[in-house]
Amino acid sequence: MSVDRPETVRPPAAADVQRGAYRSLNEDGVVDLALGLGLLSAALFVGLGHLARANTAFWFVFTPIVVMLISRGLRKRYVYPRIGYARSRPASPAILMTATVNLLLVAGLIVTVVYAQRGIRPPASLFPWLFRALALAGAGTLALMGRRTGLVRFYVHAGVIAAAVLVSLAIPGAHYGLLLMLGLPGLVLLVTGTVCFLVFLRRHPTPAPEATHAGF
Repeated sequence: MSVDRPETVRPPAAADVQRGAYRSLNEDGVVDLALGLGLLSAALFVGLGHLARANTAFWFVFTPIVVMLISRGLRKRYVYPRIGYARSRPASPAILMTATVNLLLVAGLIVTVVYAQRGIRPPASLFPWLFRALALAGAGTLALMGRRTGLVRFYVHAGVIAAAVLVSLAIPGAHYGLLLMLGLPGLVLLVTGTVCFLVFLRRHPTPAPEATHAGF
């Protein structure tokens, strides 16, 4: 007589658990929204500085700080009370992107200071390539986030940014190419991030106070 053995339930692989957790932490659209704001701010920096001949040094220095504060504020105010707080691993794509962007910005500032000490203006072609490097760094980070989360929208964003970089090379006038390269993907990311954030708020309503204190 054969005895039916209970089927053993295999626990999910650690990689699948990690992907699921990282996916849930990025469904709120805050990363998309922050990157969109950053790209649009960079486009405004190019437009005001080179086309309108305005002094944008203050804008260039403090805009990244403002964007990071907005991102952290949205998550602390709306995201963490709904799904809790989880600290990212040290090698997360978001941290890698922040480090890369900071390195590129520092490199650009160092080159500018070196030219300024010599009494020479930096070549006009330097800053467009710096912005292209920043855009490609963002595209690479989004592709990594797509791989880690399985969310298709990150791959789409990375493709849009990479395509905009290539198109900018074919546009006469480096500044107009930069405006397209930064402004169009920035607008796409901002709209996508806003939609994802609103959908997240609808799917995860704020817990009621009595539900929070239940069991005490």
